[in-house]
Amino acid sequence: MFRNKNKIGKLASTVMASAVTTAIVLGFGNLAHAEGAADYYEGKTVKIVVGFNPGGGYDEYARMIAPELEKRLDATVVVENQPGGGGLLALNRLAQSGNDTTIMLASAESAALAQLTDRPGTRFDLSKMTWLGRAVVDTRMAMWSAENPERTFEEALETMKAEGSRWGATGLTDSVSDATAAMAEALNLTADQLSIVLGYDGTSAIALAVVRGEADGVVVSSTSAINYVGDDSLVPLAALDRERDALFPDTPTIFEVGNLDEEGERWMDFRSNITTLGRALLMHGDVDSARSDFLAEQVEDILTNEAFLKAAEDMNRPINYLSAAEQDELVQSIFDGLSDERKAEVKTVLTEKFVR
Repeated sequence: MFRNKNKIGKLASTVMASAVTTAIVLGFGNLAHAEGAADYYEGKTVKIVVGFNPGGGYDEYARMIAPELEKRLDATVVVENQPGGGGLLALNRLAQSGNDTTIMLASAESAALAQLTDRPGTRFDLSKMTWLGRAVVDTRMAMWSAENPERTFEEALETMKAEGSRWGATGLTDSVSDATAAMAEALNLTADQLSIVLGYDGTSAIALAVVRGEADGVVVSSTSAINYVGDDSLVPLAALDRERDALFPDTPTIFEVGNLDEEGERWMDFRSNITTLGRALLMHGDVDSARSDFLAEQVEDILTNEAFLKAAEDMNRPINYLSAAEQDELVQSIFDGLSDERKAEVKTVLTEKFVR
């Protein structure tokens, strides 16, 4: 009996010692893993690509993040604007770059919709990209020209039905055109009542067109929309969500004022779920795992830092961080959960029905 107990005790001690040794080895391995990635970026030039012109929401977020990342990497971090195709041209280039020093702050929602609708020229697969985390997700706001006499959603909707309306966008599934199309479908409008005009270089250009009377309305993120209400150039009509946006607490949701039927609610909920992907940081799909883990850790450190969050809030640029792992899981669920029939319906409505 005593001999068995001793053997058991010795065995337990051996197992424990082995576990401690393994933990120490793994700990040093992880440390070396991180240090190797840190050394790789030290002194290099890292690019944060934005697929839109300077001055818009994506550009401002990228320029907020860049100096913080620069400090943590001990590298030079520059923001590079590559407008075109609603940000998809830049994403195509990123996917094929093979460059571990290039990050993109992308509209993950518009990229997902481009892929879901088989948009021509889409040469990326979001399910295979490397995600570093989401910076923000914000509500889509339907905005109306202040040059028009209407001041409420109900008044604007009546005008749309009676006289028609033109809404600006940059390109197909750019998170502007597709949100506008989903809104039109939810409201049971025809293409004569709401038409989407493509070709603008970013939300700033669309907003200017609305101010000039070239277009009647635009759907933009709440963080972009807030820039256009201070001078009364645009009028907020509705939040395209079930909840009001914190930046526009007095603006009703489309569920409150749109008189949506069951199918209309389905369309708005679908588009709102895609919006959850938000503005995310990502890289090409074959990034060295040590480097991507290291960068994801730095992104998390930035986007959860209290001082950074306060500064962002003061600039009306709120942060809604989602980790790299959570973002990847969300992307996978979206692409796995859509039937072929539903996908074909989405493609028709978002890329054909209302675009002129």
